[in-house]
Amino acid sequence: MKTVLSTKKLTKSQKEHLLNAGLAVVDVDFIKTEVIDFECENTIENAIFTSKNGVKAVFDKSINIENVCCVGKRTEQLINDFGAKVQIFAENAEKLSNAIIENVSDKKFYYFCAEDRLDTLPNKLTEANISWKEIPVYKTQYTPKKYNQQFHGVLFYSPSGVESFFSVNTMPEHSFCIGETTAKAVKKYTKNYTVATITTVENVLVKAIKYFKQ
Repeated sequence: MKTVLSTKKLTKSQKEHLLNAGLAVVDVDFIKTEVIDFECENTIENAIFTSKNGVKAVFDKSINIENVCCVGKRTEQLINDFGAKVQIFAENAEKLSNAIIENVSDKKFYYFCAEDRLDTLPNKLTEANISWKEIPVYKTQYTPKKYNQQFHGVLFYSPSGVESFFSVNTMPEHSFCIGETTAKAVKKYTKNYTVATITTVENVLVKAIKYFKQ
């Protein structure tokens, strides 16, 4: 039986999806996040989120946000759950940057992010002379676990998860990435990877199942 490692804990139904396809699964959180103190206005006209962690940190403080630009389907769904309006959605930070530049370049944005956020979006907005302010609202910590076995597949959901895994483990037979940003991190270690068509955990699982059925 093929064994895959998920670098984040899965729900019961997600694990059953893999088990029903004949795959053994190990799921461990390779990163953890912690909300940090931050200050901003109580009402924000335009905000940018690239993760669910940022959304939770901000909306839990009951900050009113009128328009949101975000990355990822799950992030979009969480924003909708909080009752905010998603103005622009994209699959990754680069595509979101391009959409902002093309459609709402005259607006000022607040970018709610991690302390160790990537440079992709900030660099592109700055180069396009878009007005934006960065507000770190959470931090990411690596929680790696070393395994002596080589997994047939490893499922990755963020660049941080990639770095945490490879900090103590060797290259798996194949990697599965939730999006292009995560794939870019994986590419530093291996060329054997598959990128999900949709930026959801479920689609990562689907890609893994299809791969090992071949």
